[in-house]
Amino acid sequence: MSIGEDIKGALQDIGTTITIYRDSGNLSGEYIDYEPNAQVTKPFIREFFLESMVSYDTNLISGDAFRLDKTGEDFLLMNKTPVVIENAVSNYDCVLYKCNVSGEILRPSGEVRSTQTYHKVTSFISVETECFALMTEPLFSGDLDTDEQLGLIGMQKNELYIPKTNGIQVLDRFQPVSGEYYMVDSIKIRRFPGIDVAILSEDTR
Repeated sequence: MSIGEDIKGALQDIGTTITIYRDSGNLSGEYIDYEPNAQVTKPFIREFFLESMVSYDTNLISGDAFRLDKTGEDFLLMNKTPVVIENAVSNYDCVLYKCNVSGEILRPSGEVRSTQTYHKVTSFISVETECFALMTEPLFSGDLDTDEQLGLIGMQKNELYIPKTNGIQVLDRFQPVSGEYYMVDSIKIRRFPGIDVAILSEDTR
């Protein structure tokens, strides 16, 4: 038996099952092992950033959203790094971000005249619902400490970490909860594979 199969068997013994969200149909039956971040003095990091391990033949790809079946919590797979032993991939080490919203993406579709004010207002159409994402507010004031994790560099504004498969665009409206609206000002497309980082501002349109 290969090392990869040994690790896969160990994950089934000590890990927890997950359900991967896919438009073509959810995938279930995989196991993942994870541990909280060691930075106990930084509650946000400890709560939302996890390190994990999955098997060599996992169906997970960077940018996937999935649920931990035991806890019901949703996560984003930020990256997936192969661990190579004896010239073969034995498992993957991963970084997870915990989702705190499941919102809706709306896209401008034109203008209509308000029946109340008679002014022209932007109309929207829904393009994606139940978008699992991590939405952050400014984390730090002033300069970042030099020992901050790379994933936190630039987290000074309202940011939305969302799978690329959701197709969010500049000027889209994101609605995390009913009655709360944000406009996408810009998108950072190269910070993480499979994940878009949308910069948000309050949407008054």
